[in-house]
Amino acid sequence: MGVSSNHPVPIVSHRVKQFLRGLSLFILSLAASCLLVLSFPPYHYEWLAWIALVPLLVVSLTTRPAGAFFAGLLAGTVGLLLISTWIFEVPGFRFYHAMPLAAFYGLFPALWCAGVAWIHRRKPSSVLLAAPSLWVFLGFLQNHLGFLSFTWATLARSQYAHPALLQIAAFTGEYGVTFLVVMINAALAGILLRRAWKQAVISGGLIGLSLLWGTYRLTHPIPAPRTRVAVVQPSILLEERKMPQTRAAARKRLEMLTERAAAFRPELIVWPETSIRDLRRHPELVHWLNEIAARTRAALLVGASEFVKFGDGNLTGKGRIHLKVRQFNAAWFFNPAGDPFVPYHKRLLVPFGEYVPLASVVSWPAWLVPTSIHGLPGNTYRSFPLTGGHHVTPIICWENLFPAFVRKAVRHRADMVAHLVNDNWFGKTAAPSQHNMASVLRAVENRVPVVVASNTGPSEIIDPYGRVLAEAPGLFQPCMITAEVAVPKTRTLFTRWGEFFPFLCLLVVVVSSRLHARPNKKRRNPPRKRRKKGR
Repeated sequence: MGVSSNHPVPIVSHRVKQFLRGLSLFILSLAASCLLVLSFPPYHYEWLAWIALVPLLVVSLTTRPAGAFFAGLLAGTVGLLLISTWIFEVPGFRFYHAMPLAAFYGLFPALWCAGVAWIHRRKPSSVLLAAPSLWVFLGFLQNHLGFLSFTWATLARSQYAHPALLQIAAFTGEYGVTFLVVMINAALAGILLRRAWKQAVISGGLIGLSLLWGTYRLTHPIPAPRTRVAVVQPSILLEERKMPQTRAAARKRLEMLTERAAAFRPELIVWPETSIRDLRRHPELVHWLNEIAARTRAALLVGASEFVKFGDGNLTGKGRIHLKVRQFNAAWFFNPAGDPFVPYHKRLLVPFGEYVPLASVVSWPAWLVPTSIHGLPGNTYRSFPLTGGHHVTPIICWENLFPAFVRKAVRHRADMVAHLVNDNWFGKTAAPSQHNMASVLRAVENRVPVVVASNTGPSEIIDPYGRVLAEAPGLFQPCMITAEVAVPKTRTLFTRWGEFFPFLCLLVVVVSSRLHARPNKKRRNPPRKRRKKGR
């Protein structure tokens, strides 16, 4: 008896294979997410970043671009949600706020996976350079999307505790460190799938050269004058900002910690973001701060809020112009001589947190965007002179996340960067530590010391090579820290030339995408001999 051609077993087998393939894609995507999460605080297994992308690369190199895209989207969305669980500490922030944001930023690893899959189908040997190049360029785009720009936990920042590796950032920015991390992931995936040991040796050699250069730079620092700086970490709670009595108690704590820091005779003492409320409309507070600077004989850089009334052109019922109260997030500078200085106003406001993007053209729903946001951005950088001949430039809050922004601030006559921040909203989570990682990279990129003054901690003093010289003992602990830092006058290649490295990576991606595998010149079947005519 013959076997029927309509046998159902092949169909069932095909469906089983599809299910198993989808399940493996799902598992590998979640594995990549978990490895990325463990690479960052509070877990600090930064070595996992060197293998975190291997599961995604296995998917990308063994499936079609569409399947790779969905794997990257899943991994990116879940990974960002797990890394940023602290965002739910913010009052009023819900899951329906977080999910669209996470899915949007998950598009970048999704595009990376699809791009790697497509390039691999055209030229498999080019993946070693194309994969890290594409990741770098997509990260650059994510950094320059206007109000949608957001780069929180980059692969380079996961390596903040390894200054020898970070020194390449003085040439390439943090993008160069990211390139190396992704390249090692690509080499490991190549070994797993096709035993590409030659590519592994090449990538290992590049890592070795980078570490040798970094070690040399750390052991042979650039000669530079030194100065002492101090940071006050007051741990002003949200409840203390509501009542006049509690605000007065917080000011006394600030003054006490400042006097304790002055005993070490620093040239600069830094207070964190919004240490003082509504400074412009209270001249008695300005007088008090001038007195502290004169008494301690140190320059004082103070984070403060400013409230200003603006007329919007509308009339009230009594015929008066309707006034709106708008807020500046500012950094005020006081020196012992009492000289007046124009304050720095924060330039990069947090979208939907400090201002509403496209408010004049988009009617955002009330459940998505609160209506009580009235922040104003500044329009210029500021640098303030210290007695030793140095200049300090303040940046506020999330401005430290953007390499190009800090680079321009350093070029604005700065020898030192003061990062004023208040992560009080996020409680005792990993957010402050994750935030500070970016300041380590900013120090190396521009070869300047970075002083992180955090309200609730951890405050840090970082030297020009990314080494943390002093750190506050913990979160929500009032304290002060001080350290002596070198202040080089030289400028790095990154400071002078900017973000050129992502465009080199784009060139690599373009060349890789245009390559085709060379056809085999040897023919499998030799041509038949022609028969002679007449036979």
